[in-house]
Amino acid sequence: MDARIDDPAAAIASRVARILDWTRDAMGPAGPAATDLHVRLAESSEGGKAFRGRLLLAAHVACGGPEPDAALDVAAALELFQTAALIHDDVLDGSDLRRGRPAAHRVFEAAHRDAGWVGDAAAYGRAGAILAGDVALVAAQRASTVAARRAGDRVADLFDEMAVLVTAGQHLDMRVAVSPLDALPGLEGRIRQTMRSKTASYTAEFPLALGAAVAGADDAAVAALRAAGVPLGIAFQLRDDVLGVAGSPEVTGKPVGDDLREGKRTLLVWHATTRGSAAEREAVLAVLGRDDAPVAAVEAAVEALRSSGALAFVETEIADHAARARAALADALPDATGVLTLVDAAVDRRR
Repeated sequence: MDARIDDPAAAIASRVARILDWTRDAMGPAGPAATDLHVRLAESSEGGKAFRGRLLLAAHVACGGPEPDAALDVAAALELFQTAALIHDDVLDGSDLRRGRPAAHRVFEAAHRDAGWVGDAAAYGRAGAILAGDVALVAAQRASTVAARRAGDRVADLFDEMAVLVTAGQHLDMRVAVSPLDALPGLEGRIRQTMRSKTASYTAEFPLALGAAVAGADDAAVAALRAAGVPLGIAFQLRDDVLGVAGSPEVTGKPVGDDLREGKRTLLVWHATTRGSAAEREAVLAVLGRDDAPVAAVEAAVEALRSSGALAFVETEIADHAARARAALADALPDATGVLTLVDAAVDRRR
């Protein structure tokens, strides 16, 4: 059977919905709580581009996968894992928006407030989002386990390794985020380590490897695709970092400069504060981690990222990592066309 799918994003969304319906039924005895969690997860899973799942399906086809059903299960598992990660990230970061809509914890918080319930509405919101993210993780694990029954234990092993690494990467991200501002000059290595472990792993390294594993590729091919996925995932994160400070809200779903207000320590911030002028450094530090920073100050910080050469520096990094990924994928796959098309779309995202 031809493993190609005419509309991969739609097929993945349909499989995600099917798995979430299973969670709704399994949670049924919990009554309204089950409905709350299911609705929140269904809405939180909408609006993305399913890049990770589509990359997995493209790798599966490129490796000669015989049929798409097991690959779709793992692709859906990746997207549900992404949903869980975003919900939890928004709680950890205190973000208000996700994909242009209120973040899950803000929706739960508003429900508490509107209903006139007792207690702390914000605490209720955070708790609800954490639990919703936990259910998404269980759903992702179920989908990967179902696929492993058909495609072999290697699929489950890879998925589990990914989940543990991403979790550790998130903790590293938190450690970096609480580093004192005067420690910024020494953070370059940790920032790179975070991108590799937190983002590159589940954005490209493991999606490529899982697609190959479901297709029955040998261990050498799986390892080669993992290696190719690391620079691709880093390029993807660096593009997100650029969009996070200079992208339009229509693309990012967040206000301009939101990453600066959240205090994210990125290569952009590192470069501007260690290689820029005193005035450029001060402009960036004036808004870093200040959620109440005025628009004018944020605009000045973004301009400092440009004038200091930080944006140009990161654009060069994106191009270098993407070139390494493209070369490695071309070597690893007999026909990398479908995968490389996704690489171009992900890395070349603009405002």
